[in-house]
Amino acid sequence: MKRKIIILLTLMSAFSFTANAQLSDILGKVASAASGNSTLSTLTGVISSKLIPTEKQIIGTWAYQEPAVMFTSDNALKSAAGSVASASIEKKLQTYFSKVGIKKGNLTITFDEDKNFSIKKGTKSVRTGTYTISGSTVTLTFKGKTNPCKITPQLDNGSLVMVMDATSLKNFMSGIASYVSSLSTVTTVLNAYDGMKVGIRLSKQ
Repeated sequence: MKRKIIILLTLMSAFSFTANAQLSDILGKVASAASGNSTLSTLTGVISSKLIPTEKQIIGTWAYQEPAVMFTSDNALKSAAGSVASASIEKKLQTYFSKVGIKKGNLTITFDEDKNFSIKKGTKSVRTGTYTISGSTVTLTFKGKTNPCKITPQLDNGSLVMVMDATSLKNFMSGIASYVSSLSTVTTVLNAYDGMKVGIRLSKQ
């Protein structure tokens, strides 16, 4: 664990403060919590097999609400600084996502019965593609893109949470944004902690 903290702090010092101030703050909170100095509440975002939606449940139009941070297990959560509050991390990621045009209610994802999906920002369609569902994984393939995006979905209290690892996050963002270079700090955090996934939380329209 100490080795991970040292690596994380070293990476933080290498990032440009002006370009990534809000994400460096995330790294600082994670590192602080891992050292046992955080005063934040306990993070409870753990992926559950009981919350995997069915094919029928995922069909429809979903509007973006906020970022989501989840862990694959209780053990993964504890090894990745369990005292860090997911709500705090999500709030920081909210600022980051807004910079690439992902804002509450402004982005929607529609899944139809024929395994097609479309993504809109406001009233403008930005991407379309196809999706498949296998077990606990939803795979998005953007039209014109060769790299698929593998997502772990969770359906709870009317919210659809779609979280992914660093590679799929980059593929997802490259599908809806014109650049992904500023994702480096987010993907570095994800790669530093086994079992942590980041994504988006949506509500059905």
